[in-house]
Amino acid sequence: MKKIVVSLLIGLFTVGLSAQNIPNQIQKSVVFKDEYKHSNIVLVEDDGSGGVLVVRSYQGGMFSSGVGYYFERYDSNLKLLKEYEYEMKYSEVEKQSSVLGLITEGNQVHIIDFLYNSTEKAYICSSLTANNNDFQFSKKELFRINSEEIKQFGFFGFGSSFDNDSGASMIINEDKSAFAITIDIKDKNAETHQLFLFDNALNKKFDHTFKREIKDRKFSYENIDVSKDGNTLYLLGKVYTDEKKKKKEGGKYQFELTRITKDSEKTQVFDTNEYFSASLKTIVFEDRLTCIGFYSEKNDNRYKGISYFELDPVTLAIRKSKYNPFTEQFIIDKYGKSKDKELKNLSFRRILITPTNEIIFNAEEYYITSHYVANQYGGTWHYVYHYDDIVSAKINSSGEIDWARNINKRQATQGDESYISYTSTLKDNDTFFFINTGEKVKKLSNDRIQFGQTSTKRSNMNIIRINQNGDIDYQEILDDKDNEVPFMVSDGAITKNSVFFIGRKGKKKQILKVSL
Repeated sequence: MKKIVVSLLIGLFTVGLSAQNIPNQIQKSVVFKDEYKHSNIVLVEDDGSGGVLVVRSYQGGMFSSGVGYYFERYDSNLKLLKEYEYEMKYSEVEKQSSVLGLITEGNQVHIIDFLYNSTEKAYICSSLTANNNDFQFSKKELFRINSEEIKQFGFFGFGSSFDNDSGASMIINEDKSAFAITIDIKDKNAETHQLFLFDNALNKKFDHTFKREIKDRKFSYENIDVSKDGNTLYLLGKVYTDEKKKKKEGGKYQFELTRITKDSEKTQVFDTNEYFSASLKTIVFEDRLTCIGFYSEKNDNRYKGISYFELDPVTLAIRKSKYNPFTEQFIIDKYGKSKDKELKNLSFRRILITPTNEIIFNAEEYYITSHYVANQYGGTWHYVYHYDDIVSAKINSSGEIDWARNINKRQATQGDESYISYTSTLKDNDTFFFINTGEKVKKLSNDRIQFGQTSTKRSNMNIIRINQNGDIDYQEILDDKDNEVPFMVSDGAITKNSVFFIGRKGKKKQILKVSL
């Protein structure tokens, strides 16, 4: 399947870096070529013997059709031991196919597939399962829904929560012991979703019909979470009711959190009072349930600080409601001086939980701009995707901000977004961000710095660390002059204390492992 690009790279290329105060180790696979240009890491799992299983999705382009997965086993030195290509193939009657996600159980790998069968006039969800030693796949139907029940067909990202109402989505719990699948159901008078909960051995725990007697446009799903024990679902929605329209101050909506088990459904209603909050994210602990997000005093997209709600995970009784304004340190990070100004365009990124159950809440300034370019045929619109400052805050168990920091960054693209933005992770109580930059770090006023633009032609990888006290340092760990390929820094896959990235330049590819 693969061709070695440079014979001198046979074997392992390993470099240990410990400059400044951020110990890390860099390991790279050999550079290789796949038949398909586009490839992303979708799963990394320890194999129990010091090595890892890496699963990469691929898809063909204009001149090479095909969709599937590469399964690769590497030893502890990133030497390839075994590889297998699995192409997703469908019959003529199988339409609108999409993989919702992957999950493992022991040495079993499950691909969860969802498609429409035109002969049976049904949407069918199936698992494709193989042992990671032989990769002999077998198929098992998990459930099916008649086509007339489906409202609209659409899919969301791998294992992610969703913020749209149509389609199908797969959500995996923190321990990867269970997963849920939700399907939007056609209903003119009520917002309806069919929910299915499975353990990672594909045993169905229950299915449940969630129905809210309100029109679709007035109910927006925030997210669905699966409890750590894999027995409970939590569904958070943002609801625009006639009662909330009469509010004099704050957002004219309410949030509704529903707890769903095999035998029960219970809902708690709460709102943000005189504040605005565009969205909230649920975080499930064993002894508490939290909803966290940004709030504003003016409107839904200009933010003043971080809101925090704590509920009992069983009764859903509200224990705490807090509105934490951004800290003075955060404002100085952002503007170089104390300034009474609200932020806008903040989007949730990965939320991390420390060993002592504190929350690291990460976000990024993300927005899209457009401009019209006239030509002899009339003209075209060009869209630019901006990934600017990183926002990170530590929320303690009382719901208060221990620290909040702003990392100045200016990055934009009209093409592949995988090389910009960032991947974040935790080691002990320190938070780490991996970013690319194509130029030297820029010095700003008041001892501040700014990370700049990157591209596939010039891409240096940096680690930024925020320690448990909120202090920041950083270090360049890869110089683009030493790499044959740039690495997709926004698509990192995390296992234990290591982060895996894939690099690509044309059909050339390479796996990178950074151990903290």
